[in-house]
Amino acid sequence: MEEIGIESTLVEAIRNGDKTIETRLGKPRFLRIQEGDILSIREDFWYEGKILESLTHALEVKVTQILYFETFKEMLDAVDFQAVIPSAKTVEEALKKYKEFYSPEDEQEFGVIAFTFELV
Repeated sequence: MEEIGIESTLVEAIRNGDKTIETRLGKPRFLRIQEGDILSIREDFWYEGKILESLTHALEVKVTQILYFETFKEMLDAVDFQAVIPSAKTVEEALKKYKEFYSPEDEQEFGVIAFTFELV
């Protein structure tokens, strides 16, 4: 079972059913994930750009669909952006959030993978 870390407010959005899509760079670790796989979600508590604490196995989700994109913008235009980042009011606001974590170079090198999921 693959473990992925997700920021604590987004873990709460998963629990509430507001967040149903998780996205990552298309790095080999994430490209191995397949539809039907169960992912263990680690809840990460961030402060000033650093993880202060993590709760392992905060919840589990089952991957129901995998989508591949060249850029975060392409992905956000193709899916319900609020299912990815529920607090975002616009695609541009969601895109700005990604730019905090991912460089344009990494995005260009790896592309973007989106997992739709359901709680287990």
